Amino acid sequence: MIQSIIKMTRPVNIAIAIITLAVGYFLLGELPSVATFILQSLAFAFAIGFANIQNDILDFESDKLNRPDRPLPSGKIKMKTAKCAWVVMFLMTIVCSLADFFASSIGNNKLPTTLFFFIALDIVLIAYNKKLKHIPLLKNMTVAFLCSTPLLLNIITPEMLWTKVGLIYPAILFAFFLTTAREIYKDLEDETGDLKAGIMTFPLIAGSQTARRFAGAIILFTWILLPLPVIQKFYSPVFLIATLATLTPCFAIILTSAKKKNYHKAQSVTKLAMFLGLIALVVSTALN
Repeated sequence: MIQSIIKMTRPVNIAIAIITLAVGYFLLGELPSVATFILQSLAFAFAIGFANIQNDILDFESDKLNRPDRPLPSGKIKMKTAKCAWVVMFLMTIVCSLADFFASSIGNNKLPTTLFFFIALDIVLIAYNKKLKHIPLLKNMTVAFLCSTPLLLNIITPEMLWTKVGLIYPAILFAFFLTTAREIYKDLEDETGDLKAGIMTFPLIAGSQTARRFAGAIILFTWILLPLPVIQKFYSPVFLIATLATLTPCFAIILTSAKKKNYHKAQSVTKLAMFLGLIALVVSTALN
């Protein structure tokens, strides 16, 4: 049962969020205390876990068609157990963010920005599961925004927001655009099952060709934006060399795969491109 609950939390997504959080702090050159990083990582882990479990509960009928191997539709875990799990994880998100506030505010008058951040994050996650995921395209963009939240947490304090935003905004835009494209490819892959389940997605509303072209346009726009941080002198030419060398072939594979309607490959390579882009940011920052 525990293994099924862990699977429902999407451990890979949790790992990506924690790595992204660490990358954000590295890019800013503001490393937090070990306690702060652990508590923030746990808060993200519980937030992602509760949101995915709640999502699986609400998507139970459609997952019978699209994802029958998942724990709930396969019967590996009971609905009641899943509901208890997401509530506990929701509460643990607040507990961890509250603990981070108390741990980091000792001896100063620091505002509970982290606590407010995770409360807001929880609200958005619930809103997504309940309402936003049923609105074509907006749901894709909401997921993209949520994937960039570990980077946004790095700059929520007033003294950080304006002074160092130039060091991290490329990562935020990169994560947002590529995740939006990946989510559209995911909808294209699930088109048949979503249609049977009565779930209206962007490809079903706008048409598969339009959705594919829009996702492709996002990929190309992201590629065009790669020189921008270098032109603005936030990053060295090493960033541009590294990204062009690694991402150009990735983007070509994504566009080619999508044209051949191999959407599973397109979204997988998009996720790889996100990872390579973060590596390029880290390397160029280290060499500055």
